Amino acid sequence: MSARLQHQVATPRIAEPRVKPRPAGKSAFEELCRTVEGYLSKASDARKRLLDGPYDAKLLHAWRVSLRRVTATLKDIATLSDDDLGDVLDYLRHCREATGSCRDLDILVQETLPGFINQAGSKRNDHGAVQQHLLEQQQRAHRQAMAALRKHSLVVPLRAWRRWVDTLEPPSDKAVRKAAAAAIEQRYVTLKKRAEKLDGGQKRLHRLRSAAKKLRYSIELYQHAFPKHTASTWLKPLAELQTHLGLAHDRMMARRMFGELVATEHAQGLTKPFRRWSKRTGYVAAEQAMHALTALDDLEPYWRSRAH
Repeated sequence: MSARLQHQVATPRIAEPRVKPRPAGKSAFEELCRTVEGYLSKASDARKRLLDGPYDAKLLHAWRVSLRRVTATLKDIATLSDDDLGDVLDYLRHCREATGSCRDLDILVQETLPGFINQAGSKRNDHGAVQQHLLEQQQRAHRQAMAALRKHSLVVPLRAWRRWVDTLEPPSDKAVRKAAAAAIEQRYVTLKKRAEKLDGGQKRLHRLRSAAKKLRYSIELYQHAFPKHTASTWLKPLAELQTHLGLAHDRMMARRMFGELVATEHAQGLTKPFRRWSKRTGYVAAEQAMHALTALDDLEPYWRSRAH
């Protein structure tokens, strides 16, 4: 880790967000910086509210998504300078990954398992013990997540980002647009390649889902570098694709976690029905994702014709 991220922050307080209402005539670079600043500030706010309590799964999700938006795009942004921001990127990734297992358990307990129970209805009477067992594990995971958050302040990376912005000679709109087009094109090509390799397994589904997120985040980040409304035609189908891929991933993850977390004495015959349901509904979601992916083929890659 570089020197700028090594020192300890004297106070756990988060720096005040610098996001301001957009004035007329802002450059593409200024809009880009404003957007990144907004993501980091939103993550900082979510962290503060989580530490102040009580625990809220939506706030943890906001923390992770806001950081993911930065980690997915920061390397591309850094091509505008000689500083690759690698230390900042590594630190932010570590911050996000430190709470990942808690998020997966929240989804299992609060969304996936209730969905299964609602479909099973009154035919089963062995849900209570399983829910209680998972709830206890979820509460332990919450405590671990809070301990991790206390160790991962964003004060230093925020300052490092702001110094990078303040010391960089602002690139022209043309330079930002060229960098944006290269980043979006790379994300789109990766998405198509990973879609071709999809084999029904969780690993390849996860990689495709990651590619869809990164393409969407890149398009959103750079939308001010292109004429108005060009990005909007891509964002809606990408959001739909991401929704279906997310559901398929959640069901596959829940299927695996259920077998690992719920012992036989707690399951009482529930494991097999739950795993069958998760597999079936996950497959349906994956099929819907493929239909959403096909819709992207009919769209014009607007960034190609406006890269220069």
